[in-house]
Amino acid sequence: MGLFGYSMKEGPGVDKNAKKKRGLFLYIDIVFRKFLKLMQAGILYFLCSLPYLALCFFVISPTIMACIGFNDMTFTPIGEYSAEQTKVLAQILYSIIITMFIFNFFGAGPVSAAYAYVTRCFTRGEHAWIGSDGWDKFKENFVQSLLLVVCDIVVFILGFNAISFYRALSAQTSIFVIASGLTMSLMFIYMVMHYYIYQIMVTYKCTFIELIKYSIITALAKLPITVLLTVITVGIFWLMVNFLSGNPLIFALLLGLIGLIFTRYPIEFYAARVIEKNIKAERKKEKKNRAKVTYIEE
Repeated sequence: MGLFGYSMKEGPGVDKNAKKKRGLFLYIDIVFRKFLKLMQAGILYFLCSLPYLALCFFVISPTIMACIGFNDMTFTPIGEYSAEQTKVLAQILYSIIITMFIFNFFGAGPVSAAYAYVTRCFTRGEHAWIGSDGWDKFKENFVQSLLLVVCDIVVFILGFNAISFYRALSAQTSIFVIASGLTMSLMFIYMVMHYYIYQIMVTYKCTFIELIKYSIITALAKLPITVLLTVITVGIFWLMVNFLSGNPLIFALLLGLIGLIFTRYPIEFYAARVIEKNIKAERKKEKKNRAKVTYIEE
């Protein structure tokens, strides 16, 4: 007799021969099964990233907006607000959007390494403690992640200043239009490189230069799907912005509490799958090479 008089029987379990889910179906399955875990990981990721978010909001975002000409814009008064007050409110709104965009698509340094590891385990069906395992990866990859953050800041400042410079001179000659487009293309490649860099960081042992190189190579090799993934996640991000454009703080909190499941986890999911397939391919190649060596020795 079981508890409360019910007879307890073992369930059928998981069929070893059952067809494994792949792609979008696997992502949906993981989200349904691990929703609370993904939400917990996202909340911890968001809270631990607050210092970096503050840096983005107060330093990087104003720099980017200055480069794209925000300071020269004029605003029409809205309701009881003056033109100057409307501009301040717009600056706060845009700063929050830029900050959350950087957080979602570029990451937040050592905390992103921890989040990448935890989500990698979820994707592979492996167990992971969100707190302790994440903290271990935070410490292990602290130096490389911090170097990446420094590179990000340098790229943001130099890249947007270059675009601003080229746009100012584009009326004189078309070569500056081409230079501006080339700079934006390079910055896009640099952005999508971040889709893979943290997953590679927590999976392989390599130098920082190798980490950058392998991430760029992977991003270029998977460019069509990477672009499609970018369009989808940016679309979801933009829908959230439009839906809550009047409440920027609620937008930021919503993204941090639950939105990462649909804007950041798809990126981590795809990157983890790509790297897992590469590892399997490498192991098969090693087995074949060992078989050949054994045959020659015999």
